[in-house]
Amino acid sequence: MIVRGLRPGDEVAVRRICVATGDAGEHARNILREPELMAHVFASPYLLLQPELCFLAESSGQPLGYVVAALDSVEFYRRWEREFSPCFARGHPAPPLGGGWDESARADDADEQLRLLLHRPRTMLLPDTDVYPSHLHINVLSGARRMGAGKALLRALFDALAAAGSPGVQLGVRATNASAHAFYRAMGMTRLPLDEGPAIRFGRPLGR
Repeated sequence: MIVRGLRPGDEVAVRRICVATGDAGEHARNILREPELMAHVFASPYLLLQPELCFLAESSGQPLGYVVAALDSVEFYRRWEREFSPCFARGHPAPPLGGGWDESARADDADEQLRLLLHRPRTMLLPDTDVYPSHLHINVLSGARRMGAGKALLRALFDALAAAGSPGVQLGVRATNASAHAFYRAMGMTRLPLDEGPAIRFGRPLGR
């Protein structure tokens, strides 16, 4: 198994893995009528705006998983709104201004919630960006878990973020995903406080 940076054409594999693992490791079709929305929100913006922080794990040429990240979350979401959101203006129109995550969607309608995030990504901004300005998303195919792919991906990303000057990185994860919590703790990440929602946070300081 190797971990490498993004190459032309990898976008297809990254998006496929994102959709295949979008429901806490299971296929996004379990929770979405339009599963591709998962990749629109949690993969494609990073591939476009921060490709140097995208890493792919593969074995014998077969993709196993990936990690994507933003160095400066505040600036990343600003760029998203300027450069990425307009791509969806026709197929997924922007919701009305004001309010938050569920303002234009039923609380149980995950598709509408993701469409909202396409145009208002700063809704996803996590606290403590002074200490943990970077954030990440990692996804590994079910058949490749417990093979070291996730650990190798995070190590590569932590090194890249530290070299780029980030003091810390964080992520949000579903509160019920106990196996993910154990994995992040094993990677030196600590649970951080989060005021609301079904997710919890993990963070890790970085040093050069």
